Amino acid sequence: MRPAALLLVVLALAACREDAGPAPLPPNPLDVATQDCTRTGGRMVRAGLSSAMTCIHETTDSGKQCRASVECQGDCLARSGTCAPVRPLFGCNDILMNDGRRATLCRD
Repeated sequence: MRPAALLLVVLALAACREDAGPAPLPPNPLDVATQDCTRTGGRMVRAGLSSAMTCIHETTDSGKQCRASVECQGDCLARSGTCAPVRPLFGCNDILMNDGRRATLCRD
């Protein structure tokens, strides 16, 4: 009789528990990334070969003359010697690195 009594107690306690309902869903990573992006002044766009959603920031020094990327908010474009209009800049671009050396940088 003892196991049967224990089973009745367990069932009674289970019936008394308060149903909390379904667990809340975790936040959508894309929504969190979009909020972080807009909070820092960026905008979400599809970019790169994968067309993944990416946070792009317009630079305030776009078109400014430069001799190295360290002089720009983004990259220093080697062909024009000017600061890039956005960061990050996707695709393959000739840039002037922080030390002024020319390099081809490809971002996907």
